[in-house]
Amino acid sequence: MNQDKPIRHLAMYLRISREKKGENVETLANHREILTEFCKENNYTFEEFGEVISGGKTELEDRIQLQRLLDNIERFDGILCMELTRLSRNGLISQTVKQFCMDYDTPILTPYQTYDLANNDTDRLMFDVGSMISSHEHGVIGKRSKANKKQMAKQGLHITGAVPYGYIRNDATKKLEIDEEAAKIIRYVFELHGKGYGSFKIRDILNEEGFKAARGGLFTLPSIKRIIRNPHYKGWTVFHDRKRIKKQGKFTYEIVDTITIKDTHPAIIPPEEWDRANNDRIMRAEVAKGIREKPVTKTGVSMLKDLIFCGVCGHKMEMRLDHKCDTTGYNIKRCKHIQPNGKKCPTCGIKNVYVEEEVWNDIAEFKQSLVDKVEELKSSTSVKLEKDKKQKLTHLAKQIKEVEIQEKNLLDLALTGLFTTEQIAEKKQELINKKELLIGQFQQLESEQTSETVKHEINQTQEIINTIDQLPKLNPEEVNQSLKTFISRIHYKREIPEDIMKLSTRNEKRKYYPFEIEVDYKI
Repeated sequence: MNQDKPIRHLAMYLRISREKKGENVETLANHREILTEFCKENNYTFEEFGEVISGGKTELEDRIQLQRLLDNIERFDGILCMELTRLSRNGLISQTVKQFCMDYDTPILTPYQTYDLANNDTDRLMFDVGSMISSHEHGVIGKRSKANKKQMAKQGLHITGAVPYGYIRNDATKKLEIDEEAAKIIRYVFELHGKGYGSFKIRDILNEEGFKAARGGLFTLPSIKRIIRNPHYKGWTVFHDRKRIKKQGKFTYEIVDTITIKDTHPAIIPPEEWDRANNDRIMRAEVAKGIREKPVTKTGVSMLKDLIFCGVCGHKMEMRLDHKCDTTGYNIKRCKHIQPNGKKCPTCGIKNVYVEEEVWNDIAEFKQSLVDKVEELKSSTSVKLEKDKKQKLTHLAKQIKEVEIQEKNLLDLALTGLFTTEQIAEKKQELINKKELLIGQFQQLESEQTSETVKHEINQTQEIINTIDQLPKLNPEEVNQSLKTFISRIHYKREIPEDIMKLSTRNEKRKYYPFEIEVDYKI
């Protein structure tokens, strides 16, 4: 290690695997305590990077916290971890970490040993050997685990993992047994499905009648669909042997073998009823294909595609082509998302053309504000501009701080187990992207001369004005693409009172009940 570079501030990396038995939040807390005590003994300060994810992940972008650590490696004098396997069990990622440490002369510390990868050949060799052993061990464990699961499936035993709602797992026999209280809900789902109700309606009925899902929360559309499709409920054990491959730059899983064992545990739903329900489900799906929104290659694109979001719950609104009209006759469908209180989101749908008219009006007002802004910028004094620059820098710094707080809170959410790794990772990546964008804006604004900033802002504003002027000459798809250059989203809200909702859809009170929109512009 470079003797001129003393160790003061460390990046503490913590990782436990959700796939490994015995590793849980307590394990993570124990590792944190050991490493924290190590820092105290050596008078080190540290910043924590913690995640719950398999060490065998082959894509660095899946390792959100490790990626963030490497992106900020220059801020630290070393990387602290419990042991090398905690960094990764994948050879490619291990070598990526090694290269970062060599490039930035940053050692890796454990409570028992320090690896000076930038300056010590022996340490590099030990790191490489440990990395190869860990990667090999991970592969062997994976194969052994899959073989064990296949053998358990052939014996009709329940394979480790989530127990289907409506059952409990007998740890002695390793078989499923019926949980009668939960099984009543499963039977109710199939009963409603047999009466012709779809998954959306079944979800609403269960939530309105106060039934709770497996984890005590509300039923969702995917959970209802999983229940209806799950062969466990007719007493069968089905195991899919999958192979992870990469297609078109993305990893996916292909089923290479399926093991099906009949009558392995008590059925909640008689097999003939389960088969009838799923045959009916398939037939309904075929019929629905004729009325669902067609690919844009067949129907064209509405000018507001992917821009309309619910003004109540924030979810993106669904838009479908009205087949009774021509190819421009789109409808915004009612928001189907469920609120935390179990009730449907109150935002109702409307013909898309009415919303388009309001958006055009809003854009006209926005354009006028841009014209006024250009005139104001041209006549502004340098003193005022400098003041505005300082205000913008302060605002950006505040936004960066808020994102950092949200990042820290995400780790706490991950440890609660209330959210899936995918949900946490998606939100984490969103925050990282936002933070990088804000930091870039801050650095650019800080380095710019005031006069250059004004010139750039005038040009940027005038460019949007020119884009708006061109909109009437474009087709809907081109308008949609142009709008996305200066509009981030359009919040749409239309809450119709119950007494009016009971009226016919042709009734003018209901048909023309007002709505509200709020456009978020990017400038």
